[in-house]
Amino acid sequence: MPIPDALKAQISEYLIGQKLRALRLRRSMGLMQLGQRTGLSAALLSKIENCKLVPTIPTLLRIAGALDVTLDHFFRNEQRRHLISLTRKEAHEQFPASPAAAGGPYILTKLDAGTGERKFHPYLAEFFPFAGEARPHAHLGFEFLHVLRGNLILLLGSDEHRMGPGDSIYFDSNLRHSYRCVSDERCVAFMVLASPERNMAERRTDNLDLHSMRRKPLPAIKGTLNVERPHVTNGAPAAKAKHPAAT
Repeated sequence: MPIPDALKAQISEYLIGQKLRALRLRRSMGLMQLGQRTGLSAALLSKIENCKLVPTIPTLLRIAGALDVTLDHFFRNEQRRHLISLTRKEAHEQFPASPAAAGGPYILTKLDAGTGERKFHPYLAEFFPFAGEARPHAHLGFEFLHVLRGNLILLLGSDEHRMGPGDSIYFDSNLRHSYRCVSDERCVAFMVLASPERNMAERRTDNLDLHSMRRKPLPAIKGTLNVERPHVTNGAPAAKAKHPAAT
């Protein structure tokens, strides 16, 4: 069945052929080799790469499996991935740096209130004079701190770093660290928290407090999805999973 030109134009925005070629070349794989892995002819794969043929979903599933990517890799619209997110002043969220720090020596104001995946998270940090010892914490990723006003002691492991206005520091936040304001007035700093690259399953558990970083495990998915597999024998239906009663 021929595909209307308007639909072809919409599909072309996803750059399926270019993505296929990039994945294949990244793996130093020829069309013949990819054809052997997928059971598809090299001629058909060449037509897909050169945008002369729109592949079906089962065909893309074979290709995705051979190239070790998920099907949605081919349906990310690269022309719409340019993210612009404006956060107004009144939308800023302010909260303690961790649940245990309520009423403690510092607070964070989240400067980016947008939704979706973020490569980093910017904050305005305010550290208050505190007579006690701040509780050290650690989290995955990296941290950048630039002091705008006041004086601060950053404890990284067993090392102390005294910082004043204009000083900056970048460090691996897997190290246990804590902050202590040593000014008569509050110390103000710009803070950026960056998470390490995660796989797709982990990205779906975003929007958690970076200083707690205790992620709930994803629920296990039982059973398999059969796509166009001939000669499938009928087995006994899988038993339904038992869910614990809500407490």
